[in-house]
Amino acid sequence: DDIPVCAIDQLASSAASATGDKHKPYEVAFIRGVLQWFKHAFFEWTNTPKCEHCGSKDTRGAGRGTPNQVEQQFGAGIVELAQCNVCGQQTRYPRYNDPGKLLESRSGRCGEWANCFTLVCRALGYEARLVHDWTDHVWTEVYFDALERWVHVDSCEAALDTPLVYEKGWGKKLTYCLAYARDHAVDVTRRYTRKYDEVLTRRGEFSEQDLKRAMTALNSYSMDRAICALPQAVGEQRRVALEKRLEREAKELEEFARMRPEGAKAEEQVGRTSGDAEWRGARGGGGPG
Repeated sequence: DDIPVCAIDQLASSAASATGDKHKPYEVAFIRGVLQWFKHAFFEWTNTPKCEHCGSKDTRGAGRGTPNQVEQQFGAGIVELAQCNVCGQQTRYPRYNDPGKLLESRSGRCGEWANCFTLVCRALGYEARLVHDWTDHVWTEVYFDALERWVHVDSCEAALDTPLVYEKGWGKKLTYCLAYARDHAVDVTRRYTRKYDEVLTRRGEFSEQDLKRAMTALNSYSMDRAICALPQAVGEQRRVALEKRLEREAKELEEFARMRPEGAKAEEQVGRTSGDAEWRGARGGGGPG
């Protein structure tokens, strides 16, 4: 289905005019509208897929299969199997990573949601990047020129600019939150916690120095590769803009690390809503605990 751009534009224009708040400009209101459309009208959460043989939703997980050649072409590293409790037959559910394919399938869990939503944001002209949370979640960040900062956007939850929801609302014990764009990469963990000293005690996969070196190298490589694909003058302008933006973000992240634990917004103190109760309970996203 087409993105209802005209309808979202009208709602965003009305919302931006009504608030008159420079911190809630049109471009933010527009993404909020896209978020609501994506969550409630376009994409579907899938714990286990409905039966492809009889159409029943009464299915249960039945292990994993091996992706075939076509499924692999669309980035499926695994295939989940679902057993139908009505007809007894099995359904294959490839976990696609290709965002273009996800525009067709329009279903999945947080990985598929974030992949597809990030593509939608980019198609609409926004700069967007994926954030991989090593405690089992993925979401999007969108850059707003009017705010001069990256903003948390979770399509699974229809959540906008509520970065502390995982720590405060879901009760997550965060470790690494790493953001990846087509031309840079950043460790953004400090944006999502007000207990950074505590988080550091859980980051034992490698030293902080090694992580910093790796992220710096990845950032330089991705920036150089992307800029080389642009005309020279445009590429240099992009490099300068990126470096200024990264410098500004580094200062912002340092400020987050010094902030006290108090002060979460009301919308950051809610539990997870995506997935059924059993699925959420298995991942500890129902609330602080």
